[in-house]
Amino acid sequence: YKDTKTVLDSALFFKEELNKYKVDTIVEESDISEFMKVNNFDYNHSYYASSFFIKDVIDKYNVDLFIDLHRDAIKRENSIVKINDKVCAKILFVVGGEHKNYKDNYELAKNINNSIIKKYPELSRGVLLKNGEGNNGIYNQDLAKNMILLEIGSHHTTYEEIKNTIVLLAPIIGEYLY
Repeated sequence: YKDTKTVLDSALFFKEELNKYKVDTIVEESDISEFMKVNNFDYNHSYYASSFFIKDVIDKYNVDLFIDLHRDAIKRENSIVKINDKVCAKILFVVGGEHKNYKDNYELAKNINNSIIKKYPELSRGVLLKNGEGNNGIYNQDLAKNMILLEIGSHHTTYEEIKNTIVLLAPIIGEYLY
């Protein structure tokens, strides 16, 4: 992010917030870049590399919701909104449309997004279904029917803005799950 904090920092904060709502959370903290280097994977194989970690979690745990957390590459003015006198990072759900689970994942993303819109309509940038030439179309969402890719903010967003958003999202996700 803008102030050198990472998506991992955001994921760890998200975990803390979700735990407040009785949502047990696992954050993958492995160094995927190192894993890719050791296995001679280039950047284009990053989803393939991360699939090993996801499959391991699937084998070990019963997971109600997978959240693949990202940041977008959009302009700052498109990535923020003021809510309750705080600047928050906008969110976008991305669903790959080229795998067997895409309809389930698309419905899941739309349902969570609708819950968010009911409370904070300006927070969401919507649900984007990506398929076709030039798109990944999978994003490892073929591995589970309960997986969402959530983009929070952009590389122009501050960590504080990300945290403001997560504080709003955590109770909504907790309520959605339980």
